[in-house]
Amino acid sequence: MVDPVSFLLLLLLAAGLSHLTYAYDARNRLFWSCMPGAALLFAVHPLALLFALASLVIGGGVYLAGRHVDSARIKARLPYAILLLLFAPDATGVFTASPILWLGSAFFIIRQMMTVAAALKERRGSSDVAPALLLATFFVAALPSGPVFNGLCIWDQLKAGHGPDYPDGLTRLFEGFVYVFAIAGIVDVAMEYAGSMFAHSGNLAAILALRLLVEPLLGFGFLFATFYGHSRMAEGTALLFGCEVPQNFDKPHLARDLADFWKRWHRSMADFVMQYVYLPLLVSTSRPKLALIAAFVFMGMWHEFTLGFMIWGLGHGIGLAIVLPWARRLGVPALVLRILSLVYVIALSSVAHGVWR
Repeated sequence: MVDPVSFLLLLLLAAGLSHLTYAYDARNRLFWSCMPGAALLFAVHPLALLFALASLVIGGGVYLAGRHVDSARIKARLPYAILLLLFAPDATGVFTASPILWLGSAFFIIRQMMTVAAALKERRGSSDVAPALLLATFFVAALPSGPVFNGLCIWDQLKAGHGPDYPDGLTRLFEGFVYVFAIAGIVDVAMEYAGSMFAHSGNLAAILALRLLVEPLLGFGFLFATFYGHSRMAEGTALLFGCEVPQNFDKPHLARDLADFWKRWHRSMADFVMQYVYLPLLVSTSRPKLALIAAFVFMGMWHEFTLGFMIWGLGHGIGLAIVLPWARRLGVPALVLRILSLVYVIALSSVAHGVWR
């Protein structure tokens, strides 16, 4: 994983250098928002940079091929070929022991696909698509954990020449740093302590409580702190460059049920899955439950091609398509539904991340 202190310094350095040069020039901001991202990929794992460059070339090739396709149906489906790259690291095993997942190969592939799809739909020229694909691939603040976005939207904002929002940008940047560095660090120490207790405790009740309650809660807390923190750092950095990226979180702990949770947790990815996976499946199958389950199975496979994440995706899909409507028909009290939904989310996360291994 990227060291949070070094990552914060890199983001501040990139933003500062951008402002010291041609602060409101779009290509200057493009350079300083992407060049450090490419350098970071190379520093952590050179093959990660090669993979990013290869996917960038493939994305550009798909865009150029789409410009010469007359069929609107084929043009709309062609960008999905980019998603096949999601399975390249798992299929080849090249990045098995590296932090490539944390550096966002899955995120920049999704962003490339969204960018190409929007470019073909809007009939955008190469002068816009090339920088948009660079932003989708190398935007430094979004490398560790997203969010996912259409690179054209960011490029259009950079071209508009808006000034940086220092108060909000720096606030989000340092809030994210506190979550990644301090809060996640404290939870990590607590997880190690809990693990030590589990290893040396001879009390069966204590072991069960630790394994079934404490470890899943701490594991989910660590996941939230790192994910939320990196997302806030991405939001803050974008504001320092004079643009905005989607906000990934909206108080997911206040979710009323599983459906509301996915309106609050990793919202940019949830929106992508609904728009580019669920809706096309719904149109082609006319079976909303099947489309919803398949969409979340895809999301699980997108995270990582493992049995744990397959169960995670299937569990969320079945929960949204079948269990939640059934609970609503039964009239389950709101407080009970809220608690059970969070328990269900944490349990599936524990399965996916191997907490109960």
